[in-house]
Amino acid sequence: MKYAPSLLFAAFLLASAPAALASSCEQAVKDTQEALDRLLADLAATGPTAPESDDALLSHEPTPGGIADVEAEIGDGVAPEKAQKALDSARAAAAAGDEEKCQKDVAAARDALGLQ
Repeated sequence: MKYAPSLLFAAFLLASAPAALASSCEQAVKDTQEALDRLLADLAATGPTAPESDDALLSHEPTPGGIADVEAEIGDGVAPEKAQKALDSARAAAAAGDEEKCQKDVAAARDALGLQ
């Protein structure tokens, strides 16, 4: 069993490989989504309110895109909605292996949010 530690280490390396292979764009999408989620939380906490939707009354959880849509409807601007659409497009581009389009869409989302 003197090889057990080596096998365990090899298994760890193989298990962590997918995370290491994630594109820089996928990380940028994740970081930008987190920034958008924080903005939406701030807008929801400080902005105007809206009546509960039928879905909310049925205990359905809201999606980030749905929240962005409502924030735009009640006067918090269209930046969150534009950013969410750009991030959705970036995710699709990343899944298709189009790193250039992914980066372009992330840049559009960050621009809509006023991030650099």
